[in-house]
Amino acid sequence: MAPDADAFAQARRFLSLYAQQSGLDEERADDLVQAAAELMAVGGRVHQVLALTVHEHPDRLTVLVDLAGPVSVDVADEAVVLLNELSRQWGWHQLPGCTQVWCEVPKHGSTT
Repeated sequence: MAPDADAFAQARRFLSLYAQQSGLDEERADDLVQAAAELMAVGGRVHQVLALTVHEHPDRLTVLVDLAGPVSVDVADEAVVLLNELSRQWGWHQLPGCTQVWCEVPKHGSTT
């Protein structure tokens, strides 16, 4: 199931603007948007997105998505394959009041 359409549209705008301001190419921007969409839909259902942030490192970007409440993170096989192709690594952890899902996307080039 796709993430909430409004939340996805906001994520797309935020990540596209971030990529443009950071000088990332279009492919990296698309990877960020697709990875965020997969993270927003973990467990195969729509979640309330509390926050979407990007942390920049010298060679990678970490995309963090905070989902409201405790979330069962059951990622479909297709999503696992896609996240593995888009990112170096990804995962999740529980925080007070939310579940944070994340992935690391290379700044340039492929994930290999």
